[in-house]
Formats: sequence, C-alpha cells, structure tokens
Amino acid sequence: MLKAAVPFLAILLIWTSCSTAEDDLSFDPNLELLFSNDSVAFDTLLSDSRSATRRLTIFNPNENAILLSEIILGKNQASDYSMVVNGKQGAQQLNERILGGDSLLILVEVNINPRNRNTPYLVKDSIIFNWNGNTEHVKLVSWGQDGNRLQNQILCDEVWTKDRPYIVSDTLLVRPNCQLTIEPGTQVFFENDAALFIQGSLMAVGDSANHIIFRNARFDGVYDQVPGQWNGIYFLEGSANNQVSFAEIFNGQVGLRVGSPDDDAIPDLVVSNTRIFNMSSDGILAFTSDLEATNCLIYNCGRYLVGNVAGGNYTYSHCTFSNDQSFFVHSLPSVQFADNVILSESELLTADLTVEMTNCIVWGSQDEEFNINNDGGSIAIATLTTNIIRSGEDIFGNFTSLDFNFPGFSNQFLFDYSLDTLAFAQGKGIDIGVLKDIEDTPRDDMPDIGAFERVDKN
Repeated sequence: MLKAAVPFLAILLIWTSCSTAEDDLSFDPNLELLFSNDSVAFDTLLSDSRSATRRLTIFNPNENAILLSEIILGKNQASDYSMVVNGKQGAQQLNERILGGDSLLILVEVNINPRNRNTPYLVKDSIIFNWNGNTEHVKLVSWGQDGNRLQNQILCDEVWTKDRPYIVSDTLLVRPNCQLTIEPGTQVFFENDAALFIQGSLMAVGDSANHIIFRNARFDGVYDQVPGQWNGIYFLEGSANNQVSFAEIFNGQVGLRVGSPDDDAIPDLVVSNTRIFNMSSDGILAFTSDLEATNCLIYNCGRYLVGNVAGGNYTYSHCTFSNDQSFFVHSLPSVQFADNVILSESELLTADLTVEMTNCIVWGSQDEEFNINNDGGSIAIATLTTNIIRSGEDIFGNFTSLDFNFPGFSNQFLFDYSLDTLAFAQGKGIDIGVLKDIEDTPRDDMPDIGAFERVDKN
C-alpha cells in the first residue's frame, strides 16, 4: 500500500504545480483585459418592448487570474438596460474572477421606458468595469420609439396619423358602417399573430413620398425579413369602399384577405402602388369578391402571390408578381384563379368568375406559374392581354417563356423587380390609361409591362 501511494503523490504534486498560475489572482495594475466590443448597439426598439439579447465577452489574456471588483450599469437601477453576468442578473455584480487565459460572458438587453415623444430618441448607458485600480466603460446605445398601443378594440370613424406608430396586439375590428382612415406616412406595427379586421371600410391612402407601412413590431436582427410574424388585414363580409394606396405590407401571414361577396361587380377593395412581400401564406387572397389592383408588386409568398377563388370579379393592371427568388419551396402556381373552393370532402363552393389582367408580369420558379380553374362548373371568363407569364404553353395575346429572367428584372436575387437596361418587358405593353408606375414615374405611350416603367438616365 505504501509503494502505491508514492507515485500518486508525485502525480498530485505535478498537477498542482502546473495548474496554479491561471488560478492565482494578480493585483498588478498593469494587467489588461480585452473586450469583444467597445460598445453594444441595439436597433430601434418600441418602448415597453424587450429587445433581443446582445453578447459582450471580456477576455483575460494574462497568465494569472484577475478579479473584477465591480461590474455596474452606469445608471444602476434607473437604467433601461439589464445584464446577466456569469448567470447572475442585476445592475451591479461584485468580485467576478476571470482565470488566466479565460473569458467572461455578459448578456445585455434593453426595455425602454416611454418618453412621451413623437420622434425616435437616443437611449444611452454604459457598463463600468473596475479591476486592479483600472476602469473601463463599454457604451450601451439604442433608439427608442413611443407608439399608440391598441389591443382588442372596436374602432369607428378614427383617423390615424403619422405622428407616432400604431402598435397592434391581438385583434382590431372596424365595425360596420364605420371607416378607419390612415394618413400618408403612418406606420402600423403588428405584434405576434395580431390582425386588423374590416367590416366597415379602410381608407389607407399614402403618396409616393409617404408610404403607409403595415409590418411586424420587431426590427432587430433577423426579424426585419422574417415572414409570418403577424396575421394579416382581413376584409369581412359586408365590407365595401376600401382603398389601399402607396402602402407596404410585409412579414405577415397574409397581406390582404378579402371575403366580401355581394350582388354587383363594383370593386369592394381598390389597391394601387402597393408592395406586398415576405408573407408565409398569401399576398392577396380573395373569396367571391370584387377587387381591382394597379401598379402592385407582390413577391416572396409561401403559397399564393395572388389566390382568387370561389369566383368573383378581379382586375389587375401593370402588376408584377414573382416567386422567382423565394424563402419557400413551391409546388403550385403562384397566381391562381378559380370558380370554386373546397369546403369539405362533400362540399364545393362555386360562383361565376371574371378575371381581367393587362400588362402584368407573372413569374416564379415553377414551369407553370399561372392557372385558371373552373372545376366548379360556373361561368369563368378570363381576358388576358399583353402579360408576361412563366409558362411552357402559348397564351394568345401574351408573352410566355421558361427562360431565366425573361422579363428582365434588375436583380431578383436582391428582390429588385425594376427593369434592367435590356429588359424584354420594355415597351411591350399597351396604353390603358395608367399614366404613372408604382414609384409615380410617368409612363410613355408605349408603356413597359409590369409595375415599373424603365427610364434611362442621360
């Protein structure tokens, strides 16, 4: 037994002698620490909303351990920021040891208290580090934005202005015989699964310099381009006299969903100069409805760019629809019209269908991106004139192709669907009285097909 103990003691002594340096604290004031950033910045954040988490790493490049005697937020408990140091949360942490050659991770978040201001405001603080008589400051920087918060409310004859954004939680309903007016430049932010329902009417009319924005309420990191973060805008049965112009609708589940059957063909929703994109399901989804769209761009949707089913009356002029570059895998045509919709295994809803599409681009990654289905047996009339359609079939009076970027988009990889210098779509349209394009650029008497008019700069 005694002979076995001698080698064990020797191993223990060797291990102890090799491991003491990084454990031993040094109070030498010349020892430096390295910081992964000299500042931690956050994107613009709505007040009373918690940010994503940012990481700050402190590295000890020295042989010996260093004791951080204090890690503290500059504004202490009054700070909008919070931090977690080595698993411990609080505005002040004391005596945190960093071994030689080791690091310490700090997690930082911000939850901004409202300032009652219309314009964005700067929110600053810093994390102060003290060790061995040294002090280091890491700045914390973000922008705050106050907003008008709305949750589960019924609206009637309200006017929304651009002074502050509107933040929608859960659902809002515009009741029958009432109108919601949204002025140019207004921003509407929807939190997770929030939706706007219209039984009355929506008048959302922007202009070329002041678009109306409907989008998700998160701006930080990847959230800026993630589909499906809110529900959509729904026009319910009985809704009429709706107009959406110079708007941007993105990062939701469905952009505009229309279900307003009636006995006439007068458009219950008129959409113009509007972009709808990054939708996890559909851009425009309509059931037995009357809709008119001009100068609209719809792209990157999980199912339909345009899905108009169960009949109805639909007019599309100078629109660009493309699922060429997409976050989604598609198996169905991106633009679909039908006189029917399946309600159950034994029930099929049908109605007469009228489609008029002129000077539009229908494009995507499938060989056939356009389909009209009249399996319901109702009357289906489609008038298609001078459109560019992704198809292997000839469609009389239109241009069809399977060639890559046949329309001539500037850069569909970056979702830029304006036309390049040699675009086939240039000058191929017919004059139907649409005098300007989606960006309010004048069209000439030989207009380009699609939402954009190409204007060469001298």
